[in-house]
Amino acid sequence: MIAVLRSELNRTLMIRSSWVSIAATIALGITFGVFSVDFWTLFSGMGAFGLAVMTTGQHYQHRTAMLLMLGEPRRWRLLLGQCLAAAVVATATTAVSGLPLAGGEAPQWRVTIALTPLMAVFGVAIATLVRHPTWVLTGTIAWLLFVEGLIGKLRAPLPFSSYLNGSGGDVHHLAIFLAWTAAALAGAAWVIRRDL
Repeated sequence: MIAVLRSELNRTLMIRSSWVSIAATIALGITFGVFSVDFWTLFSGMGAFGLAVMTTGQHYQHRTAMLLMLGEPRRWRLLLGQCLAAAVVATATTAVSGLPLAGGEAPQWRVTIALTPLMAVFGVAIATLVRHPTWVLTGTIAWLLFVEGLIGKLRAPLPFSSYLNGSGGDVHHLAIFLAWTAAALAGAAWVIRRDL
């Protein structure tokens, strides 16, 4: 698993598009953090999810998943290594993007950073389930805008709404987000065993 973690971090930090994505996530977080800490929380969560989906989904998109699975035949270790790598990158990105908020909004900043690894694990799990990063990202944007935003008003017990409300201090929504993450991870652990 350590080899998978090291290779995933190395690959993420060696690809130019990853640096562009990380820089864009930080810039969006800082920009929207000026308006509201809740905007920062939402965009940092979406950034963590997007980074995790892209780093995991690119293996399936570019057909390098087979090489990765040959290097680590125990697929649950592979999934765990990908989750850890995505959590490290996403947490560092979220922490940097929220530095301007660390003073005045310190409680929500700390809770958001603590929840960021869970959002990254959720992203890895969803990317493992679907295996097409473009489908995941397009579907997530539509889901967030129409289902969670317009219909649920960001209050329904759905993944991104629960993340947003849980990082604001709502323990009930935090438990719901944990349940969504656990369900997605269980599905990913089952699906990762299938043939490529």
